Amino acid sequence: MEEKFTKSYIKVDGPPVALKHQTFPQVMKHYAETKPDGESVVFVSTDGTRECVTWFQLYQRSQIMAKSLIEMGIQRHEVVAINVRCCPEWLYATFGVMMAGAIPVSISFTYTDGSDLIALMKKMETCSLLILDPGADSINWNILCKLLDEYKADGKVKSQKMPYLRYILGVRFDGHPELSNVLGLRDLLEADHCDIELPVVKPTDVCGLFQTSGSTGIPKLVTYTHQSPLKMFSDSDVLEHSNPKYIFFNDRPFNWGGGYPFSILTGQTRVTLSEFCDPPNDRLSFMIDVIVKEKCTLICALPPLMHELIKRKEYLPDDWPVEGILTGGQPLTKRLAACIGKACKFLLCLYGGSEFAGATVAKITNPNDFTEFGCGKPFNMPGLEIKIVDENTEIVPVNQRGEIYVRSEAMFAGYFNDPEKTKAVLSEDGWYKTDDIGRMTEDGEFFVEGRKSNMIISGGFNVAPEILENVMKTFPGVDSVIIVPVPDDVYYQVLCACIVKKGDCEISEEDIRKNCHEYHADKPGLFTVLPKYYMFLESFPETRSGKTHRMELEKISLQRFRQSTF
Repeated sequence: MEEKFTKSYIKVDGPPVALKHQTFPQVMKHYAETKPDGESVVFVSTDGTRECVTWFQLYQRSQIMAKSLIEMGIQRHEVVAINVRCCPEWLYATFGVMMAGAIPVSISFTYTDGSDLIALMKKMETCSLLILDPGADSINWNILCKLLDEYKADGKVKSQKMPYLRYILGVRFDGHPELSNVLGLRDLLEADHCDIELPVVKPTDVCGLFQTSGSTGIPKLVTYTHQSPLKMFSDSDVLEHSNPKYIFFNDRPFNWGGGYPFSILTGQTRVTLSEFCDPPNDRLSFMIDVIVKEKCTLICALPPLMHELIKRKEYLPDDWPVEGILTGGQPLTKRLAACIGKACKFLLCLYGGSEFAGATVAKITNPNDFTEFGCGKPFNMPGLEIKIVDENTEIVPVNQRGEIYVRSEAMFAGYFNDPEKTKAVLSEDGWYKTDDIGRMTEDGEFFVEGRKSNMIISGGFNVAPEILENVMKTFPGVDSVIIVPVPDDVYYQVLCACIVKKGDCEISEEDIRKNCHEYHADKPGLFTVLPKYYMFLESFPETRSGKTHRMELEKISLQRFRQSTF
């Protein structure tokens, strides 16, 4: 008989996870020796080309890169920033930096004046090298040029605005004749520095920094040591989807946690889309063709992609190879379970975050078994602890909402060079405050129902927008809904419902407003504040990682309704 819980706290018992390998380089060496010709990462382009990196190539070229970086002058524990689209060079750069004993971080910068790049460099402090591709229409290079005081053909640079930066390396600048004097990463891969001995990388060394989305300002840099992700990804007993039998399709960018090539630790073949080609006219159709041709048995799909697969599931080919869909990133509705059947045999709903990797997983094989916002039970990782707490950080009884706290050996080591923000999210005894609102049942199942920071304060009431969004998605003609706050001089904030209609469905603001009031009357207490404004859009803006960009929606709604607010 399974244990019944009375308090919202659970700890996974068992002996600590015994790691066969302690660092990324050790794992890479293992696969280079045991399956040298096996495909590690496959890049597929819209022009029909296919570029494969074998396990041996990955390890060998990363080693060459590491020695060239040491020869260049990169020191242990210095930071190397990488702004490169998905391609093999990204792999050699990132893992080469690790092998050199330095710290890789994938970054992005978008402001044409370079102010966000300057702010990032200031935060990183010890970033001595920037590796970048020119960007679309050379935008990356054009931004960088404004910040450099001196640039030499050997890669050495000087910049008063970024004083620690000493070197620049270019990736795929060959298609830009005007940039031919930029030292290329491929030049380093062709160098021979066999006399250089690589440093011993320790499990407690930093393996990388992960840039958060930055939708609320300059992003934080999440620090991970080698041992933390290995605890999560290198043992298939912890995560079922880590089994090397799966050919894993994941089109998310490498510089986002959900797209990072952790398949390097699992021994899986990762199939992805090259970002150095023309975008497909129909991205979903192209992805379906790739999945079939590459015989991918597991795919990573955020909810927007899942919705598209559900729409087209009856038109999927008979030789559709997918066994499972891995998803997460936001509270999941029952509607997503409709993908089980033609689109996949099982659905894996993961609950995790940039700072705590992963906490729970639910495997659903029957759509009727999925409960709204369900994210399953804790991973099978001994020592993992999860609890739900109230405003006083006291553990709440089961089935009561509160903030989710997580503690495990797979967590981050803090925000890089930011002790203040680290202290704000980590308790003195090591609990990470997720900012997620959820609950735990007596059976040890967890439900994530919203973000604490998304709470809208209106007329003295705290409104969790996700609850209202879930209700409105059930209305006829509504495909997607996001609720954002609009400032108000009486209520502090009022609600704006941002809506994407289903197809050509003719629904009006009045129709939705009526449905909201009728639903509220039927379900007293479900929500006490209804939208004041309604805004119809063709689609929602997205962050680079593919999530809905709530901050951008707030800006749009503010511009549209500000005059009627003040």
